[in-house]
Amino acid sequence: MTSVLVRRLIASDAASLRQLRLDALVETPESFGSSYEEEHTLTLEDIHAWISPANDGAMFGAFADGVLAGMVGVGRQRMLKMRHKAHIWSMYVAPAQRGRGLARLLMQAAIAHARTMRGIRQVQLSVTANNAPAAALYASLGFDVYGNEPEALCVNGKLYDEALMSLPLAGE
Repeated sequence: MTSVLVRRLIASDAASLRQLRLDALVETPESFGSSYEEEHTLTLEDIHAWISPANDGAMFGAFADGVLAGMVGVGRQRMLKMRHKAHIWSMYVAPAQRGRGLARLLMQAAIAHARTMRGIRQVQLSVTANNAPAAALYASLGFDVYGNEPEALCVNGKLYDEALMSLPLAGE
């Protein structure tokens, strides 16, 4: 049985995170707003900024037998009028580790962290509209679709819609 640990990432995880992120961008380019071409030149210093943001955001990793197998980020919106909202980004689990509940554990960690962020009233994310397993996971965690963005991403000439989802935290 493989042991699984989900924890907040630290500076020493930067190289593993960089590699997992690049793998994700190659394997499912339609799932991310960024591309391999844009990120393959990122340095470990750039990745350290993701792991240790200047604000109250965080990145979490799922480790299977000590190897980083999944990731997710959660951060506060930067604009003053939107700082009551957190967003989840870079959700990914390596193909060999899918179906084991790692994505749910990562999302639960990100949501729990958002609840600790002062003044956060909702958590938002976007999911490629054709990614039914991810959308189902998010819905099972309480996220609701509040909108759709047609042709949100163009990957290799193919257009993808995105579903915009939100989880209210206010009043909890």
